Amino acid sequence: MKKRFLGLGMLSAFLLAAPVLAQNVDQKIQALEQELMQLKEQQIELKKEATEAAAAMPSFGYRPGNGLEIEAADKSWSFRATIETYYRMLFEEGRDQVGRTNGEIMGRRFRPGFFYCLNNCLWELEATLDMDGFGTGNAKNATGDDVGSILQRGALNIHLENLNPFLPTVQLGMEVQNSMSTARQGSSATGSQAEYDLHTRNNGFNTGRTGNGISLFWDDRSLSGIGIPGRISRLNLGMGNIAEGDDGLSSFTDRKDFNAYLNIQPFSQLKNMWIRGLSFEMGAWFCNADNRAIENGCNRYRIQDHGDGGRQALFDSGADSIGDGLHIGLTPGIIWNIGPYTLRAMAHRQRSEDRGGTPGRKKGDSWLIGHDLFLWSPKGFLTGSANTAGSILIGTHFERVDMEVGCNGNTGISCASVVAAGGNAMLNQFHRNRILLREVDLWYFLAPRMSVGVNWLWYDASNLRNGPNQAAHNLGVCDTPNVTPATGCRNGKGGDWHTLFLNWRYTF
Repeated sequence: MKKRFLGLGMLSAFLLAAPVLAQNVDQKIQALEQELMQLKEQQIELKKEATEAAAAMPSFGYRPGNGLEIEAADKSWSFRATIETYYRMLFEEGRDQVGRTNGEIMGRRFRPGFFYCLNNCLWELEATLDMDGFGTGNAKNATGDDVGSILQRGALNIHLENLNPFLPTVQLGMEVQNSMSTARQGSSATGSQAEYDLHTRNNGFNTGRTGNGISLFWDDRSLSGIGIPGRISRLNLGMGNIAEGDDGLSSFTDRKDFNAYLNIQPFSQLKNMWIRGLSFEMGAWFCNADNRAIENGCNRYRIQDHGDGGRQALFDSGADSIGDGLHIGLTPGIIWNIGPYTLRAMAHRQRSEDRGGTPGRKKGDSWLIGHDLFLWSPKGFLTGSANTAGSILIGTHFERVDMEVGCNGNTGISCASVVAAGGNAMLNQFHRNRILLREVDLWYFLAPRMSVGVNWLWYDASNLRNGPNQAAHNLGVCDTPNVTPATGCRNGKGGDWHTLFLNWRYTF
C-alpha cells in the first residue's frame, strides 16, 4: 500500500512540475534560436564585407601575346607587361669575315614592354625597349661604329574611342607607329614568313617607325551603320619624321612626312565562309626629301638581303643620292582567310621627284604572293592556331623587286661611278637590278605564342657588284675574292644563293 501511495505522489509531483520544465525548455530553445540568428547575421555581414573587399581588389588577367594585366576594380588604373622574344641561328651562304656568318645565334627581337593606363585607359603611356642586337636597335650596331637609342616606343595613346566610337586613338611621342601593309608579312610573332618584303623593308618605310610625330588610328570599326556587312580593320593617318630621326630626335626640317593606310573587311559579318575572310588594304607614304636635313627617310634606293648578322647590298644608289622633292610609296594588298589557310598578295611602287641635285629617273616596283597553312594540330588535320600547342604551320612566298636609277642619257651621269649631290658616290656598277626571293617555312608551336621553326630563303639577282668584299665575291658567285673588278668576273654578273634560319620565338 505504501508503495502505491509513493508512486502516486511522485506522479503527482511530476505532473505539477511539467509546465515549469516545459517553460524552461522553451526559453532555452528561444535563446538558442536567437543566438543562431545573431550568428547568421554576423556571417552575412562578414560575407558582405569580404565581397566588398574582394570587389575592391585589383583583378589579374593574362592573354597569350598580350601579356599580364593588373586592373583596378573601378578601372581607374591598370598596368600591363609583355615581352616579345625571337632568337635565330643564321646559316648564310658565302664567305665569312666579310659580312656572312654561320651557326651564330642572333637576338632578332628582345623587346620588353610596359603599358600604364588611367581613367579606364583613356590615357595610356606605352614604354617599349628594343634590346636586340646586330644593329637592329641595340645601343651599338653590329660593327660598333654607330650608337643609337634602345627605345622601341615611348608614346602617349589617347583612346578617344572610349568617349565616342567615331573618334580615333591618338598616338604621339617618340617612335610612334604607322601602317603600310599587313599582306607583306602577316604577323612576325605568329606568321610563317621570316621578314618583311625586301622592297619596303629596305627602302625607307620599313616598320613605319617615326622618330617623333603623331598618328591617328580607327581600329575595328563596324560598317553596318552604312549598310556594309563588314568592318574597318584599321584606318591610319600619320605625320612626322617617318623612317628618320632616332627616338625623339629632330631631323631639323619643316618638311614633314605623311602616311595613310586603310584595311577594310567588307564581308566579315556574313556567314559565307568563302568571302567573310577577305581583306583589302591600301597604304600610301609621302616622304619629303630634304637634303638640308640631318636625316632623310627617302634619301637613297637600296636593297639588301635578309639576315641581320651580315646583309649583302644588292642595289644601292648611295647615301643622299636622291635629290630634294616628293617621294611616294604606294602599297595595295589583299588577304584572304578561310579556315586554316591564309593567302597574302601585295605590291609596292615607289617614285622620287627631284627638284634638283640628282636628275634622272628613280623608281622601284615589287610584288609578293604568300601562303600560310595550319596543317595539323591535336584537333586533327587542317586545324590549329598560334594559341594551340602542337600546331604545325607551313608557309611559302615569292617576291620580285625591280629597281632602277637613271644614268647616262641626257643626264651626263656615268652608271659605273655616279656622284650624287654632296659628293657621295653611288655604290652600284649598274643602274637597274631584278631580284627574286623564294621562301619556304615550317613552324611548330610548343605552347601558346611559343614556336620553333625553320626558314629557307633562295635569292636570285640579275646583277651583283663584283668588287673586293662586295656581293658577287662574298656570295661565291665570283671565284676570285681579292681582285679588282677589272680582272674579276664581268660587271653586272648575276647569281643565286641560299640562306637558312633556325628560330625560336615567344611573345608573353
